[in-house]
Amino acid sequence: MDKILRALLLFIVIVILVALNIGLSYILPFPYSKLNILFAIIILLMLWSDSGLIIWITFFSHLFIELFSTTPFGVILFSSTIGILISFWLFKHTFTNRSLLATLAMSSIALILYRLIYILLLYLTKLFGIIPDIPWQLIFITFLWEFLFTTTLVAIFYIILSRFSKRLKTNVIDTNFFRI
Repeated sequence: MDKILRALLLFIVIVILVALNIGLSYILPFPYSKLNILFAIIILLMLWSDSGLIIWITFFSHLFIELFSTTPFGVILFSSTIGILISFWLFKHTFTNRSLLATLAMSSIALILYRLIYILLLYLTKLFGIIPDIPWQLIFITFLWEFLFTTTLVAIFYIILSRFSKRLKTNVIDTNFFRI
């Protein structure tokens, strides 16, 4: 029963996050509407939870995003899941601490990978004749605004949350273990 309640709660949280992401893109004015709040929250959850469940959260949240997008099905889903999967792997094996610099690097890498895979998949769909034309200039402008606002939001939330959470502290070495 506990697992069912947790799954139901996780489903509700994912739906709320997707609604928040879509809602803010309609409410905020032009440059601020490119903020990807979903990626910001996923990156922060990756740091806080240190669990592979974040990949499934990314998958299901972007599955819901796919229902409202104009791109062919699977482009956003695949690119976002692979972008977060690679950044999670880098977090586990390369960025071994939870500093602000590592957080910004992970956020940047996740967004860059997401958009590179997105552009590659859009180009492939154009080659196969699924979509007629790709607005490259609009995609690059969107990416630049998204990159700027999302990494800034991740940095602000990280600074605020690291003051209150022991999991996000940069001093992860226990002082009782290393005595001088």
